Amino acid sequence: MITFGIFIEKSFGTVETDNLDFNFVAAGDFGCGKNANRTITNMLVKEPEVVIGLGDLSYQKTADCWFHVVSPIDTDGRLKIAIGDNEMFPSKFTEYMKHFNMDKPYYSFDYGNVHFLSMATAKNRVIPYNETSEQYKFINDDLKSAHENKSINWIVVYSFRSFYSSNTTHPGLDELQDLYHPLFDKYGVDVVLQAHNHNYQRTYPLNYNETRTFTPIITDKETEKYEGGMKGPIFVTLGTGGEDLYEFTGQAPYVITQFLRHGFLNIDIMENGTRLDANFYENRENSNKDHFTIKK
Repeated sequence: MITFGIFIEKSFGTVETDNLDFNFVAAGDFGCGKNANRTITNMLVKEPEVVIGLGDLSYQKTADCWFHVVSPIDTDGRLKIAIGDNEMFPSKFTEYMKHFNMDKPYYSFDYGNVHFLSMATAKNRVIPYNETSEQYKFINDDLKSAHENKSINWIVVYSFRSFYSSNTTHPGLDELQDLYHPLFDKYGVDVVLQAHNHNYQRTYPLNYNETRTFTPIITDKETEKYEGGMKGPIFVTLGTGGEDLYEFTGQAPYVITQFLRHGFLNIDIMENGTRLDANFYENRENSNKDHFTIKK
């Protein structure tokens, strides 16, 4: 099922599929160098059904070099993107919109029993996402519909700019927290994938803090295995696709783990759609650097 906000010629997964098990991969901040090539090569090993680019894809004047890098996985409509800062230059923006048959830079789709929602959160709000924007209305209505759909067991949101972050180059964006984290809590979002910071971070399950102290509420101190679902989403930073990494100057109390590695997140939906198994594979030896599971 495709939810409009985007048009794709081929639907590549529906809630009616007999086997709900599949896998998808995600990373952002690729660029076009050797690290980006290695990330794509290692993604291919997992044979993903869905590939998500979390923004800041090409750092050059055009998108051509990135299209070349990702060409091995840019097949059958499985490659999806979030719009980042480097996609907002007018000529490149047009390239991406045309290449991915997008009529709007935010959209959603279903694969198996997973609902995916892509947000457009590039700099200076060139694409508005405030409470009166078309995007906000789309996201609110879309999450409400997914939450009420009995065929959907998982909701995954992906966005370029970070909602929450340890101390590093870019802070978590408080306006995104205030606007959208309450919706994520209300409609049962499971995982939020974000980029912008060129490092890896994973939080505890978090609820929005209504006192507006910009420190979210940790709802579960478990670090790897979550049984019976969760109260509040896990936020994963994946600016690890290939560009130079950003150092940390501290670790937020709501962040479980953080490190500097190039690589990608691989998520397997398993056991007929009832278990989410996530692993971060670093490019060095394609080894597993972080792991968590959610069982519903």
